[in-house]
Amino acid sequence: MSPWTDWIPGVLSKSQVQRLIDENYVTNVGSPKQLDYSSIDVRVSDEAFELTGGCVKPFRRDFLSELKKIGLVQPLSPQPGGEYLLRSRKSYLFRIEERITELRYSPIFGTATAKSSVGRLDVLARLIVDGMDEYEGFDPGRISNGEMYLEVTPMTFDVLVRPKTALTQLRLFKCKPHDSLIRAGALSDTVLTGSKEGSDVTLSADLTPDLVSGREVVAFSASHNRPGSTPVPMWKADSQELMPKPWEHWKFEFADVNKRLRIKKDQFYIIRSYEKIWLPSGVAVYCRASDETIGEMRIHYAGFVHPNFGVGRKDGQRGTPLIFEVRGHDIDVSLRHCEKMARLEFYRMSEDCKPEDHTGEYGDQTLKLSSFFAQWPSAVECDIDGSVTPR
Repeated sequence: MSPWTDWIPGVLSKSQVQRLIDENYVTNVGSPKQLDYSSIDVRVSDEAFELTGGCVKPFRRDFLSELKKIGLVQPLSPQPGGEYLLRSRKSYLFRIEERITELRYSPIFGTATAKSSVGRLDVLARLIVDGMDEYEGFDPGRISNGEMYLEVTPMTFDVLVRPKTALTQLRLFKCKPHDSLIRAGALSDTVLTGSKEGSDVTLSADLTPDLVSGREVVAFSASHNRPGSTPVPMWKADSQELMPKPWEHWKFEFADVNKRLRIKKDQFYIIRSYEKIWLPSGVAVYCRASDETIGEMRIHYAGFVHPNFGVGRKDGQRGTPLIFEVRGHDIDVSLRHCEKMARLEFYRMSEDCKPEDHTGEYGDQTLKLSSFFAQWPSAVECDIDGSVTPR
């Protein structure tokens, strides 16, 4: 009997995904640590390429073979330590370690998104499943050979990628994801705190100050590659001392007297949501930009929120803000406090998740950079342009 025979339609839980792994429907999984409440981390391999003609939209089967045939990829050589150097504004392709061949004849669908730590580095990472003609997911009947790839484009920083690192995550569903949507708008009244508009499933920008290194900061903005700057490693180092220093890559941003923030063209910003979210064990969320472009800003945030997010915070507060990754587009924009930025889609779980004794890397966050960076120092000097120097 197939493992999904008795499962109800919905997002698969950690135990359900583990059963698919145990029965070889998903293969070459490295560690149980790859499983979260409602997704599985998938890892890049040591087979890497530069996309010499830029990004290439998926086009069904034999994706990599066809790119090689028409000369749109060239092998990427690793650095002496085995990691790969990815230059900003160039696109790359990695083969994924995990395979999903045996899901071809199943009712299991998938959607993907870059991990939060990756998006907060202003790195675009999109999953390609061989057999599909669109990014970020699969229908089981269209899987060809089970191969998956990750297209990676750093925008602001040069970065380093280590093989066997998870840069994206795959959420699995029994039946089509659309069939698992929870359409009760009143659910937002339950799981959101701070919402100004009742049963509204949108999130807005919070431009009230947050205390960072003794300064009242409303956002962070990325500093482009400086002369002599080193690439940012896309993995979490073992100690604070080995992590990149945030002041070498980011600036503080402050609101004006009208609680507005100037979003400059072609600049990247980290901003938190005004609303805070907490999720019960039977609900998962997908957060989408309200539109691909909002005015002259592009909202990069499109991510999973797992069951039990925002529950059991160490400070006792109810709910946790989400983070928007915002890029100025063609002209400068004045962003107002509580301006709408994203909308939420609620999905039922196929089975409730078992609570665990942790809130995840971002479960207690306020305004927070990628976890790849070291912590901000307790006190800093700050220039008029927001540049920061430790005291």
